[in-house]
Amino acid sequence: MTDKPLALNVVHRPPGGQAILYQTEHRYLGLLEDRFGPRFLDYRNAWAQAAHRSDPGPFPLSLDLAINSGCDLSCLMCPLPGNPSDRAYQPIDPNLYENLMAQAKEAALPALTLGLASEPLLNPKAPQYIAMAERANVMDIRLGTNGQALTAPLIEALLESGLTRLEISLDAFYPNTYGLIRRGGKLQPLEAAIDYFLNQRAKRSQALPLLRLSFLTLPQNQNELEPFLERWSDSADLISIQKPIWFPGSRLPKPTTKQNSGAGSDFGPGPNSEPPLEKSFCQQPWQRLGLDQEGRVWPCCNWYGRDLLGLSAQSASIAQIWQSPTLNALRQNHLADRLPAPCQACSEAGGF
Repeated sequence: MTDKPLALNVVHRPPGGQAILYQTEHRYLGLLEDRFGPRFLDYRNAWAQAAHRSDPGPFPLSLDLAINSGCDLSCLMCPLPGNPSDRAYQPIDPNLYENLMAQAKEAALPALTLGLASEPLLNPKAPQYIAMAERANVMDIRLGTNGQALTAPLIEALLESGLTRLEISLDAFYPNTYGLIRRGGKLQPLEAAIDYFLNQRAKRSQALPLLRLSFLTLPQNQNELEPFLERWSDSADLISIQKPIWFPGSRLPKPTTKQNSGAGSDFGPGPNSEPPLEKSFCQQPWQRLGLDQEGRVWPCCNWYGRDLLGLSAQSASIAQIWQSPTLNALRQNHLADRLPAPCQACSEAGGF
């Protein structure tokens, strides 16, 4: 343990504080502003405005996209282990992905995340799909992964792909704890892969992709946050400290009362932690749209929303879906505090 203060500052806290994003001494927004200029600033301003749940505009600000189904781990907090059909690998139709990128380019989509409810590095075309998004002029291209598939050649391909953020979930400091939480995974090879990524990025004199590491607070890792931060705060550009959301099919115990998803000042490092917000609400239907590998539309990036809309990108454009009566009705119900059952369940489970 070290007495060195951790240079971490809060840079993002959604309503309810389910996930709190910290940056180290690196200014991740500044890097992207320098690269993309006024267009990036306009996007961030639009994102902030959408957080107030006003006019959603003609097109989502972000797409959360599954380029395949399935995963290579069986994590404690994930619903996949309890839903075997969702664990099977099914890649996205390349024609569907190409069509989505054509729409993204036409609409000047600002942001894209690969890895909706799945492990995207199972798809060998992941670097290719990232490069397609860059050619479609998407600015902020993120990939969320457990990192188990990271090899030296894949890391080099990601460095060359146009990816702006590599987001890896760790959730532990000690290998045995990692094995308890992320079942089937190994921590030490993953740490070596992260170090290789950082070394190769520095060797290439690249600022991007930024590295975000996530820590989900659970009873199994309750004493490991401080050493986790000490291990990674000097090397990761962003650190996300999260509270769990309970999902049917996960191995977490079902909460008997509404989960406290308030701001995490109980685990936030240093004086920069912010006080909890008085009222939490979901802003995702004004900001982002989820699409699984079959083109099924989610109004958010959360498992609870997967069957809520009954819409498909196979039969309608993203713009049509975004402005559809179905999605607008969901927004109006949220504004009136008339939450549909899946949204109410999400709220009670700690989603917002």
